[in-house]
Formats: sequence, structure tokens, C-alpha cells
Amino acid sequence: MTQQRRRDERGTSAIELVLYMPLLMIAILLTVQFALVYLGNQAVSAAAREAGRTARVTGDTVAAEARGASYASTVGGGLIDDIDVQVVQVGDDEMRATVTAHAVRLLPFLGVTDLSEEVQGPIEQFQEDAP
Repeated sequence: MTQQRRRDERGTSAIELVLYMPLLMIAILLTVQFALVYLGNQAVSAAAREAGRTARVTGDTVAAEARGASYASTVGGGLIDDIDVQVVQVGDDEMRATVTAHAVRLLPFLGVTDLSEEVQGPIEQFQEDAP
């Protein structure tokens, strides 16, 4: 009778760890990068709304651009950089605010970090009640 030798299975979990760990790390980094882009987009959107609101209420494009840039820096601190706010008057009675920025990149090979949001609305005007 011949005895069959059992295979020695020591070290197999180390090999599995070597194979699966890089995939797990890439999946985690992609998830975090997606979250940074999403949160950066929310910050850019909020800054565009704030710049648009300021422009519509005051009618001053310079003050609206400054307020939008300040708001973007406050809300998007650590999430976005290269913030650019442009506010222009459209026609006689509307204002348009455009905010562009770049989301923070963890993975340099992803090129989807350019963010932009545009808000347009009528200029607020006070009208007295008719007697």
C-alpha cells in the first residue's frame, strides 16, 4: 500500500493576499476619488448659486464674483482648487454666474476632475405697490 502525501498548504493565503490587495487598494482609491469629485461638484454648484444670488440682488458683477470666490473657498476648502468665478449681465434683466474649478486628484491618470456650474436668473427689482 502506498500512502499519498497531503500537499502542504502553508503560504497559500499569503499568495492570495498579494494578488487581491492591490485590487482592493485600487477600488478604495477609485471610491475616494469619486467622492472627492462629487463633493467638489456640490461646492462649485453652491458657489455658483451664491454668486448668482448676489448678482441678482445687487446688480454688481464685481461683488458677485468676489462673493462667489469667497464662498467656493470656504465651502470647497480642500476639495477644489483653481477656482474661477465669472459673472456677466445677459440682456437687460438677467445675470449669469459661472464657476469653474478642479477637484483634488488622488489618481493622476483620471482626467475627469474639471468642474463647472452655471446659474442664470432675473435681476431683482423693487416695485412699489400701486395705491
